[in-house]
Amino acid sequence: MKTYTIENGKPTEGILVQARELSSGIKIPVVQVGEEGRGRQLSFLPVELNTSSRAKFDAEGQVSINHVSLGKTQKGGQKLIEAANTLTNDKCLITFRTSIGFRGSNSHTGDCVPDYDPDNIEFLPFPCEILAEGRIAQGAAGYMGSGQQLIAVAEKNVVFRTRYSGRLYGAPSSHYYLYTGSQILSATWDERVASDLF
Repeated sequence: MKTYTIENGKPTEGILVQARELSSGIKIPVVQVGEEGRGRQLSFLPVELNTSSRAKFDAEGQVSINHVSLGKTQKGGQKLIEAANTLTNDKCLITFRTSIGFRGSNSHTGDCVPDYDPDNIEFLPFPCEILAEGRIAQGAAGYMGSGQQLIAVAEKNVVFRTRYSGRLYGAPSSHYYLYTGSQILSATWDERVASDLF
């Protein structure tokens, strides 16, 4: 699968693999979301790197990778295995570094329900397979605002959405996305209506 990171409505290719120090002092490569601390939750998936990426990781403490397959740890948990370029692109793996507005929250959903009532807009459930869920927050105890960050698998040609609340200072309140098999398209609702992009 190809990999992407979505932050502030902008998809970019690749995911960042960072060092996670275990209680024994050993550092392992992981992809992580969320934060540590009160009212927060840091979640991660271990990553099995190829030889060249492992060398860069050992030297720099982090590395970006563009293709993965899903695997299992010895205890049966999820892990990511760095892969060569894949011929089939019916799914992709996304790290959602979804933000929140000041004193706000966020959510992840599917597209608008077809034939929706403009006065009572409803959204489909989030259509991606969630592999890990983290939580970010504002304030020392995390009570000023909080939201989800995810690592998830998205299917080709299925619309999904990130929404943000709180004080956004002019930033959009949501973005819609569609994975085409070669890229992730991103647009606000007004942009979708005006462009007929998807």
